[in-house]
Amino acid sequence: MDMKKLSGSVVLCSVLVVLAACCYGILSTIVKIALGNGVGIPVILVGKFFYGWVILLALVIVVHFLFPRTDKPAKSTLPPWKRGVVLFFTGIVMCLVTVCYFYSVSYLPVSVAVILLFQFSWMGVVIEAVANRKMPSRNQLIAVLIIFVGTIFAGGTIGFGMDINPFGVVLGLLAAFFYALFVFLSGRVEPSMRPMNRSFFIATAGFIFVCALIACIDSPAAIPAGIFGSDAIVYGIALGLFGVALPVLFLAIGAPRISTGMATILNSIELPVEVLAAAIVLVEAVSAWQWLGVLIILAGIAFPHLMEKKISSGLVEDAA
Repeated sequence: MDMKKLSGSVVLCSVLVVLAACCYGILSTIVKIALGNGVGIPVILVGKFFYGWVILLALVIVVHFLFPRTDKPAKSTLPPWKRGVVLFFTGIVMCLVTVCYFYSVSYLPVSVAVILLFQFSWMGVVIEAVANRKMPSRNQLIAVLIIFVGTIFAGGTIGFGMDINPFGVVLGLLAAFFYALFVFLSGRVEPSMRPMNRSFFIATAGFIFVCALIACIDSPAAIPAGIFGSDAIVYGIALGLFGVALPVLFLAIGAPRISTGMATILNSIELPVEVLAAAIVLVEAVSAWQWLGVLIILAGIAFPHLMEKKISSGLVEDAA
């Protein structure tokens, strides 16, 4: 079966992107449950990256045989060792997103941690402006303002008494920064490589880095515990499946045939999914002000793409 034919339907591709966002949306709830059962963050991190890597390896092998590449990839201008360095650095950035976010979840309610993570939307605008040496557009600046206002409401600082751990806030904002940087790098690192293969190499770098990091800041014993521990296996497989394998597979099939604007808006479904999962599964209190903030943030994310009419058809210009 031709993978391009499988990706041909806009509706199917949109559903796959939404499913990927929903997978990401339940991660912090799984982490909270694991923490409640006595599994430490270091063990959770190792398990997530290891089992995600294993599942992704299996998917790469399956995709290689079921969907063989028929086109000839463009040759990279970088020598092999530089390509490896760039991929490894991207994997480190991806790893730091997870490390900062999971530790943030251990200090903050999920509904607050995910809102901090979604600050990547405006941070990405800043990173792109600095990299391109070009001021953001008016619509992008308006979107940043909308997201900032939404964050004030959604963060629980208005109309809702909540003690916020400042260290958790710093970690949440760092996770947002690294995520914005990861998104920026993802669009520029080895674009000619198959998305699944590129994700596998990045995940490999992330697993190597997280093992080295945990060995330094915690204990080398956390590494085998995260791989072979009975509780760690359960949560590691769940996090690896929903945090690495499934979303990577869904995005690899669906994202190439959908415009960037449409993909951004569809991915934003992760925010209400995270807050809703926290409210239902973890029974976290979520005020009406926070839900209002979530809606404002979603509006801020969608605003520049709707105004610039980049997603009127849902297809990239050359996808037809």
